[in-house]
Amino acid sequence: MKAMQEEESYEIPMTALIDVVFLLLIFFLAATNFSRREIDHSVVLPESEAGVKPDSVPSRLVINIPEEGILVVNGRAVTDTELRRLVGEFVQAGPAGRPAVIRADARVPYRLVMHVFGICRAGGVVNVDLPVTEPFL
Repeated sequence: MKAMQEEESYEIPMTALIDVVFLLLIFFLAATNFSRREIDHSVVLPESEAGVKPDSVPSRLVINIPEEGILVVNGRAVTDTELRRLVGEFVQAGPAGRPAVIRADARVPYRLVMHVFGICRAGGVVNVDLPVTEPFL
């Protein structure tokens, strides 16, 4: 009688695969939260049909101006002097052409937005984005 041959079974180790998937999920959730940290969602952006969504979220300086008219960078209120310093650091820290973003509430006076725009341009920022929302039709 011939000896019975045992069949070999090959299984994919699912535990390691599941661990990797969960680690990737946690990484992307954390990375998304860090890139959105500087955006103040209480700022109501003005409406415009000319608005264009950016293709990517580059490393940038985000200046929020809520309805009260204070300047907020990275969740902290800053003065004009501090903003000038931050703009200078931003220009020196990265490649030329990175945009600074001024997220002004729709109820903020135009002169304040232009004042912040002037600080950015005087500090050497070449590109300044002014985000808007699409109007509700």
